[in-house]
Amino acid sequence: MQKGRNIIVAPNGARRGKEAHEELPLTLDEMSQCLTLCADAGAAMAHMHVRDKEGKHTLDVALNNEWLTEIRKQHDHDLVIQLTTEAVGQFKPHEQMELVRGTQPEAVSLALRELRPNASFERDASRFFYELLERKIYTQYILYDAADLSLYFQMLNDEKLPNRGHHLLLVLGKYKKGMLSAPTDLLNFDIKRISCEGISWATCAFGEDEHQCLAAAMSLGGDVRVGFENNLVNLMGQHAINNAELVQQLALLSQKMGLNINSAEDLRKNISRSFES
Repeated sequence: MQKGRNIIVAPNGARRGKEAHEELPLTLDEMSQCLTLCADAGAAMAHMHVRDKEGKHTLDVALNNEWLTEIRKQHDHDLVIQLTTEAVGQFKPHEQMELVRGTQPEAVSLALRELRPNASFERDASRFFYELLERKIYTQYILYDAADLSLYFQMLNDEKLPNRGHHLLLVLGKYKKGMLSAPTDLLNFDIKRISCEGISWATCAFGEDEHQCLAAAMSLGGDVRVGFENNLVNLMGQHAINNAELVQQLALLSQKMGLNINSAEDLRKNISRSFES
């Protein structure tokens, strides 16, 4: 039996606001309402950026705790909630680490190049990665290109990064002109090696070809992340009604490909297994 695919929804991201789409959630209440619809549409995990009163992305520990506590209270039964440590060009590695230590999320995403920007940061980054393993925080290492993937394998081989309790997010289109991805961008990553080594991975894709990129990823064994952080356009090339429409279209596409979609319960079982020796 084929393993089920996990659909992750990224409803808001760090930069877009209401000018991009009126249904992009910027407040706690809006996020909760959005996630209710996304869970019903087939998402198993939510990648959540906390916004402050001005609508700006923030790593403030108290505010992130407030959002995380309330969202988990409402959605813990149907979604795994993943916090993000995204730097957006202003937060330093120690601030990103402080966020995770101060909130203790079930899952977190972090860009490997942000926590380990050069070799001088490797010792502290490595200690932090092993700390996440010890605390059983499911960690998503965000990789933007082949160099990031090479660094990941180097750190894994050198035991600077634990070989359990994590997965990868391969980002397509982030640094291309116009931030427009294409399915062939997956060829920049060594998917064969990732798969042969049994590493769980997912893909997100910027731009209007998001769906085609994610279909390619699913066909290669990957999970997928969809939502307004990366793309606002549905399969018909029109502005999506909301995040849930993008999730639903991806879930239907998966079914047509003969692939099962995991529930949050299924995902948590896989997460638990990922921490086993």
